[in-house]
Amino acid sequence: MKTRFFYSALVAAALSAGVAQGDDNKTSGQKSLGEKTSETLQKTGKTIVDDTKKVGTTIKDAVMPDKDARKVDVTLTEKHIEMSRELAPGKTAFVVRNDGKERQNFRIEGAGLDKEFMIAVAPNETKTLNVELKAGEYKAFVPMPGNNAEPKSHEVMLKVK
Repeated sequence: MKTRFFYSALVAAALSAGVAQGDDNKTSGQKSLGEKTSETLQKTGKTIVDDTKKVGTTIKDAVMPDKDARKVDVTLTEKHIEMSRELAPGKTAFVVRNDGKERQNFRIEGAGLDKEFMIAVAPNETKTLNVELKAGEYKAFVPMPGNNAEPKSHEVMLKVK
C-alpha cells in the first residue's frame, strides 16, 4: 500500500512539474506541454526502475554470497561475535547467523568501508553481507538499536593483509 502511494505521489509530482514548466510565450521550435510531461514521466519511470533494481540487488545480496567471494562464517549472540580475525583482501561474503534471542544487525567499518544490513537479522536467521575488503584494519560489531554509531559491548577487530 505504501508503495502504491509513493508511486502515485511520484507521478503526480512529475505531472505537476510538467505543467509548471509550460510557457505561454513558446515558439514553434519548443516542445509542447504534452511532450514535456511525457519526457518527465519517462524520466520518473526510469528512476523507479533503477531504484527497484537496487532494492532487488540488496535483497539478493542478503541471501546469497557472490560466486567469486570468499565465504566467512559469522555467528552472533547477545554477548559474542564468532568469526575469523585475519583475512586476505578481496571480495568477501560474511554469512551471518543470529543464534541470539533478539534481532541483531552486523556492521563492518574501516579502510573506507562502512556497511551493514538494511534490516537486522532475526533470531535463527542467516543473511549474507557482500563486501570488497582492502588491506587494513576493520571493526565488526553489532550496532546499538536506534544508534548505528555505537557498537554493543562486543566487537571484533579484523586485520586484512
